[in-house]
Amino acid sequence: MGFVSILGLPNLRAHQLSLRRAVAPTSAEQETAKKGAVELVDVAIIGGGPAGLSLARAVSERGASVLVIEKDIEKKWPNNYGVWMDELAKVRLDDCVKKSWPVATVYTGDGEKRVLDRPYGRVDVEKMKQKIRAQCEATGKVKVASGLASSVDHKDTSSILTFQANGEKDSSQVEAKAIVDATGHALGFVEFTEGHAPGVQAAYGMEITVPSHPWPVGEMLLMDFRAEHMKGSDKEKKDADEVPLFFYVMPMSDTRIFVEETSLIGRPAVDFDYLKDQCYKRLAYHNVQVDEVHEEEFCFIPMGGGMPLLKQRVIGYGGSAGLVHPATGYMFGNAVNRVDEVGEALVNALNDGSLSGDEVSTRVWKQIWSDARLLQRVFLVFGGETILKMKLHELQYFFDAFFKLPREQWTEFLSFGLIRPEERLLFGLQVFLRTSNNVRFKLVSEAITRGQLTLLNSVTPNPFRRY
Repeated sequence: MGFVSILGLPNLRAHQLSLRRAVAPTSAEQETAKKGAVELVDVAIIGGGPAGLSLARAVSERGASVLVIEKDIEKKWPNNYGVWMDELAKVRLDDCVKKSWPVATVYTGDGEKRVLDRPYGRVDVEKMKQKIRAQCEATGKVKVASGLASSVDHKDTSSILTFQANGEKDSSQVEAKAIVDATGHALGFVEFTEGHAPGVQAAYGMEITVPSHPWPVGEMLLMDFRAEHMKGSDKEKKDADEVPLFFYVMPMSDTRIFVEETSLIGRPAVDFDYLKDQCYKRLAYHNVQVDEVHEEEFCFIPMGGGMPLLKQRVIGYGGSAGLVHPATGYMFGNAVNRVDEVGEALVNALNDGSLSGDEVSTRVWKQIWSDARLLQRVFLVFGGETILKMKLHELQYFFDAFFKLPREQWTEFLSFGLIRPEERLLFGLQVFLRTSNNVRFKLVSEAITRGQLTLLNSVTPNPFRRY
């Protein structure tokens, strides 16, 4: 799958008023506006979440002027983001965490605790939002507005974006050389292919105060696939196996924890009420009493499914570009780590001078979804679809094999690496050799029925292909 006011409330209000005066003409100025006298920016970004604001930073640092439109730009980002610390360090955001843990741990079905020597952090969304907005402000190229985008009309080399600014009676307009939809899974302005129905990662989480808990404060529990809390009857055992879940724990202190019950991928999605019930059951099994619930989170992430059309005028980014990992649900690290690459492609296309608006968008889409990335996605979708068909005992064997791989291999898989076909082939063979016969059968069956030539192409080295 945040910041201190980058502008500060007084300055933010001034920027919004200045923008509205420029793009929301009075009745006496309407005829002039119709002729194109609206404010011109290089890039208009719809959506002010981590993906949208990070892209605004990347584009503005390369000299482009940017307008970011968000429903309520001052509102706290709603999600809890967990992320590997090395991914944050790549974009100099590793100081924006509430807490980090030097190791993450995993339990599969045998009860053995596997320690992952890779630091993990919980993002401080307020601090991150403040930092990225400050970076945007430092360029002098970014304006922000609270409001809702309603329509986009395209011309040859630019587009007119109409939006309703908060507190304003009349609609406002801005003319931009490129429009980016960073609204996540809302898909307000980006078209997707129908494709196959996506799987869904569903999770119920809560931050709670407790008298005590059994999880070491120096470790983050990434995945606990054990189901001891569901062994009271044959029905419970059957339910646990047929609806596989795992537990996720961020120990903030000896008396405060963030816990989450997660269905890695399902079609249809696992019901939130069931997830909540399982979360409380698991806490009860560990003799953890909930004294206070500080916040709840209901997470719903489409995975796999259709792809964005790569020849469309509006450019997507983040969830709107299909950047969610089809097998794990991760997106945050991928989105913030690729903004400089994508931002540079966008600014270079705008600076070309000879490209139409359609050609600018096509060039950026091809950067987001290069041939190498498309082949990578085939492999990841194959993984997600195979996992979707596994029962709990099979998932336990699969992840036992997965985390026995050399660290660089499982790290690359989780972090959108394995770009080269030979890397994917080696990864797949290593998992296949380490796992159970049941899982091997599922992998082979899925490869035959769904993967076929596209999967073969994804893992076959091609000396004439650039990566």
